[in-house]
Amino acid sequence: MQASAPSSSRAVLVRSTPHGQVQASDFEVAEAPLPELADGDVRIRVDVLSLDPYLRSLLGPGHLGEPAVGPGAVMPGRAIGTATLSRHPDVPEGSQVLAETGWRTEAVVAGDATTPVSVPAGVPASAVLGVLGMPGLTAFAVVERHLRPAAGETIVVTAATGGVGSLVGQLARLAGARTVAIVGDEDKAAIAKDLGYDATVLRGRPGWIDELHAACPEKIHGYVHMADQETLDGVVEHLAVGARVSLVGVIDQNNGAAPTRIRVGALMAARATTYGMVVYDHADLADAHRERVGELLARGEVVALEDAHEGLENAGQAFAELMAGRNRGKVVVHVS
Repeated sequence: MQASAPSSSRAVLVRSTPHGQVQASDFEVAEAPLPELADGDVRIRVDVLSLDPYLRSLLGPGHLGEPAVGPGAVMPGRAIGTATLSRHPDVPEGSQVLAETGWRTEAVVAGDATTPVSVPAGVPASAVLGVLGMPGLTAFAVVERHLRPAAGETIVVTAATGGVGSLVGQLARLAGARTVAIVGDEDKAAIAKDLGYDATVLRGRPGWIDELHAACPEKIHGYVHMADQETLDGVVEHLAVGARVSLVGVIDQNNGAAPTRIRVGALMAARATTYGMVVYDHADLADAHRERVGELLARGEVVALEDAHEGLENAGQAFAELMAGRNRGKVVVHVS
């Protein structure tokens, strides 16, 4: 007789709503109930959890119309997992899938809401959370639809060694552009060099805006914004005529800073085009993204930069480090 499945699993719960910078103490690990497996559902053992900056807005004020997650709730999130029980004809037990599981060791989800995990030979499955997943699609859409880099143009990338920025820089370089990384410390500067950036500028030290301008003698043709007000101001005053600006993230604002503002006069003078990036608007690029970036990965022409942590109990700390800018690439947590 088959033993009944457990009715709960270990999970990371929101302990308190963060005000300003996220802290590991805003989370706690506890048992959380699991629903009964209904027809069409799949029970998943979570293998690798994805930590993404957009999750910060789910802690308040909310993300793109979705309500905030309050204390006591399981922290939402996407993961790779293995189907251990299935009542869905297209999700066999033992198969590996991508699903919105939340931060927990096991989850019950609708089978229709899962996606089979498929990666090129030699590429780790966790790539579907990074360069072949939502961060990768974001980077691909930024390059294809916002930056449109041409040979010889200068592209400046903030958060240049993160899950999105690291791929933007590599794709822009492959398009023939000159790429400039803005990073926060010497370790990230070394990583940026390994990624192939032509120049690197350390944000925040005295005179760094002048260093940025010196690194861009032909001015800035494309800019990816995932930084703070000072960085945005320093870039827009040095834009080339016809520049493209892609607004991808406002991580400082999520951490309690004042609302980010943009110098409209500088944009007008540069005849610049400014885009707001919401990755869900670019779902039509998903197949092209997976095919193109998958080929580049398989050939070794781009690398998947990953910052891996071990254990569900360390997810809160890893997320706090991500939101403080201390990550090195796409952040994942190995759960199983």
